[in-house]
Amino acid sequence: MLGLAWQPRFKIKSVLDRLRLTSILSGDKRYPQLLSESELRTLRQLAAQATPTQLDLNLEVHHRMLGEQLSPFAKSGFEFAETRLYQYGDNIRFINWRRYANSGQLFINTFHEERRPQCWILLDRRASMRFGTRVRLKVTQAATLALYHLFKAQAQQFDIGGIILDEENHWYETKPSNSGFQPLIEHIVSSCPPLEDKTNDQFTKSLRLLKARLAPGCLIILVSDFIDLTTSDLSTLNGLSNQHTVSALHIVDPIEKTLPNQGQFQILNPDDDSIIDLNCTAPGTKKYYQDQLQTRLEQIEQQLKQSQVLYQQVDSSSELLTNNPELSTT
Repeated sequence: MLGLAWQPRFKIKSVLDRLRLTSILSGDKRYPQLLSESELRTLRQLAAQATPTQLDLNLEVHHRMLGEQLSPFAKSGFEFAETRLYQYGDNIRFINWRRYANSGQLFINTFHEERRPQCWILLDRRASMRFGTRVRLKVTQAATLALYHLFKAQAQQFDIGGIILDEENHWYETKPSNSGFQPLIEHIVSSCPPLEDKTNDQFTKSLRLLKARLAPGCLIILVSDFIDLTTSDLSTLNGLSNQHTVSALHIVDPIEKTLPNQGQFQILNPDDDSIIDLNCTAPGTKKYYQDQLQTRLEQIEQQLKQSQVLYQQVDSSSELLTNNPELSTT
């Protein structure tokens, strides 16, 4: 479903109903992976051949300003740092059970280690991303960009962590570049059947946890359609961008930029669940919603840029594998 959040808020039903029908008619109830093995190989090759971009230059400057530091992430075999309250996503191996027995609250032992540059990739796979009118779903384009950055960070010897917004939030703790990332990669490319489109605060919670947990100087890649961006999120993003290099890749379907000249769509108003029929052959109606679309996209861009992140809008129909993906990340 395509999510379009403006006043009044409404959402356009996508072609996913037709995808369901195609699956049933073919006798195959499974949904394919978002990317094939050959596409993954192509992404690895493109990442290995990548040239420095504005994102890389910003990150290099950030690291020079920060200098060498110790990281508070919990690891074994390093100098003890402190004991703090458990937070969602912490490694349960480092729970301080003695403190728990005394207080009834969960505490985590943290340790200092020599800090290596980290890359965190946040990929949005929620309901609004599982939409597409041309070529591919938005989530497929998002997965392509997320994996490109993962492979590039791996080649640059970053420690890499991942956050996947799905039916639930999934955290993948940072691993060194020479480690295997197969579980994270498999999750990124796993099939995306339609989801019930419901309001949640997954994006907000993930940003707050990143802000609370990361030591300064990380590279953070956000890949989403940002339809539920809130004022609170913008404040958190501004705080993150003050200490990290943050890139926001805004995935947009062609219909979100330009409505077709003909065709009928069902518009859902989530405030009261009422259904509105949008007839694109009616010039007045089409212009009204077209203006709303344009206003919302411009608002998202302006808000993200004001949060000091590196912003790039990416059309979901663009052929990133046959063109240079860096064109979408400069």
